[in-house]
Amino acid sequence: MEIGFQPTLWKLLKLTKPFLRAIYVFEGDLSRQRPSLPTPPGFFVRLYRGAADSQAAIDVLVPTGLVAADISARLQRGDLVAVGFIGDQLVAYTWTSFNEAIVKELGMKLCARADEIIQYDTLVLKSFRRHGLQFAVVKPVLDYAQEHGYVRSLAWVNVLNRPSVKNQRKWGKRVLLTAVSLQIPGTRYRWTFSLGAPLDSLVFKS
Repeated sequence: MEIGFQPTLWKLLKLTKPFLRAIYVFEGDLSRQRPSLPTPPGFFVRLYRGAADSQAAIDVLVPTGLVAADISARLQRGDLVAVGFIGDQLVAYTWTSFNEAIVKELGMKLCARADEIIQYDTLVLKSFRRHGLQFAVVKPVLDYAQEHGYVRSLAWVNVLNRPSVKNQRKWGKRVLLTAVSLQIPGTRYRWTFSLGAPLDSLVFKS
């Protein structure tokens, strides 16, 4: 069930941030054909994975605002980051976990099962948006995952982020569930529930 396109709920979510948050959890089939879109001249992607790539990844990603310690911790955990360049200019990046990723909107971790990858933290620099670079930087990651025996991807998008929701659909992904988190103002109490499928149909941990 999708709830993000009802105008009344959209207004409610905007007015109640950060107390009420909702995300779509998308599933992608890695056997599906990937979109093939033209990219700017000189665009290419580098993949970084493992501790041996930490310093190289830190050197290119810290200028975008990421913290060196976080980059190192992710790579030590086995995550992979794909970085898109045009010449010497970093223009996009996307992270993939083969273990777990924190869903900040829910205050929970999403854990991958044996045949799953988790896509998270994708950024295209503002001046390079609307050129299909999100697809271009993600495609090598999905190819890599499929070559290593993974069969599906998981990703989540805030329901208020219309451009990202549209991009997920262009990949041919489907919404598994809509997760909603309500935090009572002035307290630490958080009520999390889902629509469309139970939360325990995926592996969420507090």
